[in-house]
Amino acid sequence: MDFNIGFIGAGRVGVSLGKYFSIHKLELSGYYSKNLNSAKKAARFTNSFFYSELKTLIQSCNVIFITTPDDVIPQIWSEIKEYNLKDKIICHTSGSLSSSIFFSINTLGAFGYSIHPMGVFFDKLTTYESLDKIYFSIEGDEQYLSALKNVFNGLGNKVILIDKDKKPLYHLASVTVSNLVLSLLDIGCRYLVDCGIDNETALSALMPLIENNINNIKKSGFINALTGPVERMDVDTINHHLSVIPDKDAELYKHLSLNLVDLSEKKNIQVSYDQLRRILNNMRR
Repeated sequence: MDFNIGFIGAGRVGVSLGKYFSIHKLELSGYYSKNLNSAKKAARFTNSFFYSELKTLIQSCNVIFITTPDDVIPQIWSEIKEYNLKDKIICHTSGSLSSSIFFSINTLGAFGYSIHPMGVFFDKLTTYESLDKIYFSIEGDEQYLSALKNVFNGLGNKVILIDKDKKPLYHLASVTVSNLVLSLLDIGCRYLVDCGIDNETALSALMPLIENNINNIKKSGFINALTGPVERMDVDTINHHLSVIPDKDAELYKHLSLNLVDLSEKKNIQVSYDQLRRILNNMRR
């Protein structure tokens, strides 16, 4: 099957993927968006076409990517399922939703998939440049699962095949290491600001720690990259932290530190961390 790809939605994900596909010589039909100007700009950027009517895009493509916000996908599906979808591949790019969102798709002779790019789409005009480094997760109908996997492998991307029932947990993994880490770093910078240091300097001062930690994890894994007072069983330092940590952050500190205890026990099997575990479990909430 020769893929001819169309996009419903001309935001950061749709435009970035379309550009990525086009520069790798995949057949790109074009874009439909309720904002016609967005579709025109996306088409111009990706050297494809724009469609003023949803029906025309559907007729022109055999692979349709829905790249709208998650809460719009059910509405889009309700609209397009009224057209002839026989033998068409319908995909969405949500990280949390599964292909089950395309209810009754088999009765229409079509095939549904969730294809999630595991990257950060910060800017629609430049993100495509880094997409060759990311993984894609795919789940859906067995009919074209291998073919879709091969398409992305052919682009140079690695692919993870996901159980549709695990999509919420899968998405939690992505959010934890991206958005929640961002929040955690912001909290750490705020502690330094509370020491009388301006925001910009605080981030600049902590950035080498952040970058070195990520690089060490990438190079050696979590356990071998582990350092700090928990791993050293530095009880006095931990108690100093507990004496100054804001109440609203105490439970977060406890949970993260207890996980570090678990990792430390795997790294230093000869060391007992029971005292530190008791201190953390008995800390104020």
